[in-house]
Amino acid sequence: MKLYRRLLGYVRPYKGVFAVAIVGMLVVASTDVMMLRIVQPLLNNIGAVDAANSTWLPFMIVGVFVLRGVGSYVSEYGLAWIGSRVVFDLRCQASEHLLRLPTPFYDASSAGFLLSKVTFDAQQVAAAASEAVTVSIRNTLTIAFMLAYLMYMNWQLTLIAFAAFPLVGLAIRAINKRLKRVSVLVQQRTGKLAHALEEAIGAHRVVKVFGGEKYESGRLRTAADKLRLASAKQAAAAALGTPINQIIVSVAIGIILWVAVRQSAGGEYGAGDFITYIFALLHLMNQLKTLSNVSGVIQRGLTAAESVFALIDEPAEADAGTIEIDRAQGGIRFERVTQRYAEDGRAALEGIDLDIAPGESVALVGPSGGGKTTLVNLIPRFYVPTEGRLLLDGQDLAAVRLADLRRQIALVSQEIVLFNDTIAANIAYGTMDGAPRDAIERAAAAANALDFIREQPEGFDTIVGERGIRLSGGQRQRIAIARAILKDAPILILDEATSALDTESERLIQAALAVLMRGRTTIVIAHRLSTIEHCDRIVVLDGGHIAEQGTHAELLARQSLYARLHSRQFRDE
Repeated sequence: MKLYRRLLGYVRPYKGVFAVAIVGMLVVASTDVMMLRIVQPLLNNIGAVDAANSTWLPFMIVGVFVLRGVGSYVSEYGLAWIGSRVVFDLRCQASEHLLRLPTPFYDASSAGFLLSKVTFDAQQVAAAASEAVTVSIRNTLTIAFMLAYLMYMNWQLTLIAFAAFPLVGLAIRAINKRLKRVSVLVQQRTGKLAHALEEAIGAHRVVKVFGGEKYESGRLRTAADKLRLASAKQAAAAALGTPINQIIVSVAIGIILWVAVRQSAGGEYGAGDFITYIFALLHLMNQLKTLSNVSGVIQRGLTAAESVFALIDEPAEADAGTIEIDRAQGGIRFERVTQRYAEDGRAALEGIDLDIAPGESVALVGPSGGGKTTLVNLIPRFYVPTEGRLLLDGQDLAAVRLADLRRQIALVSQEIVLFNDTIAANIAYGTMDGAPRDAIERAAAAANALDFIREQPEGFDTIVGERGIRLSGGQRQRIAIARAILKDAPILILDEATSALDTESERLIQAALAVLMRGRTTIVIAHRLSTIEHCDRIVVLDGGHIAEQGTHAELLARQSLYARLHSRQFRDE
């Protein structure tokens, strides 16, 4: 019932349209009784219909069907419109909430499952909110009108029909329980298929190079087959309702016919009355059958709604900060910071004490798994420290408004994220949307990107393709640097920003980074130690601890971990 009330909350803004649709359904339901009332006297007096009545009869029938057509159009279009609005509102709310969820949620979730919730599950809700609800309300109203008419015609026979209703209700309830279980299974397997497909498409180059087509094809076939089996179970459960209800109804009709024939033979009932009653009864039973069929669609919609609501109910990223910052100086301090990704897991960082002065450039180096990325991820509050705290210009990071904090930070990483939009839109992304073209061009020039941009077919208005596929690695990197330059944030994070590049691209990018780092607090993650020799300080992380720190020259002189890493890397080169 709670789920029904919550869904009704999405319908409430459109109650005016809903009321009009209900009126349309009332008209449709009433026309069934109108037709019976028109035909009943005709059947009772088939040979004695006067000319006046026979003249008006066709017009009355046409009029009833015109009325029915108008009511049907108004109700079906009205509820379909409401259904489309409900699914639009659901998708908008789910997708907007998705963007506010914390990073750990994404770490634990599959993109395929999340896409399935916002697309497939929301569409299932739309089907239930339009098609199924239309049939349910219209048929329920028709049943109510028919029952009233049947009671008016012969209340004794109608009471016999009433006896079948509880049995039909019990059958529908039992089938709905089964439908709910298999509908959940269908949703889960739809999500798994979407996840497998998303992985195969996203990694299509790796699949081709390593000959993984057969493996991926088998994986997709297995996921699709599991979905097929779940869908077959769903169809079997839905199909069970019709024969069970027909058996129950046939017994009731058999008893009614037996009693009605006796009443008719005794002269209590005219032939026209008898035929009209049986026709009305069969029509009522047909409405019940349709109701039992549509219960499957409603159940799938309710299960889908639960899935979408589960996403909407996920706790949003915590933002209890009240301190507003216009522009930070850029001083960052880690005080006894420990970070664990699982309560009983090994600490990725433990007892970190680190003070970074405003405008200082600090490089983080060390073996893989040492905690470099974890430390950097704490600065924009992608994760909250398990123990200890971070300070920005002396203010506890947790007390700063999240939007204000992230406005102070620019990020350039090895994995460049470009959107399927123009070069200009990718440079002026997010809060920089609407930046003047000359500012975008200056940022591109500072990033050494202006020359190659001007060579593009549409210049700054060139579409870069999915994830910037139409640009080279070095070009994508320079677009990302231009984005960071345009943001002009006081804190800069460089995460392997020059890895896997050719010599010329690296030269251009290093020059662009030198411009970008000027006057900013810069934290650099690097494996290629030659790229960070110019940093003010180098912090060596190993096993989640700070092993040592100092300038490049100081660390080499100590002949410790950094010196060994440096020597090994240059020997390998």
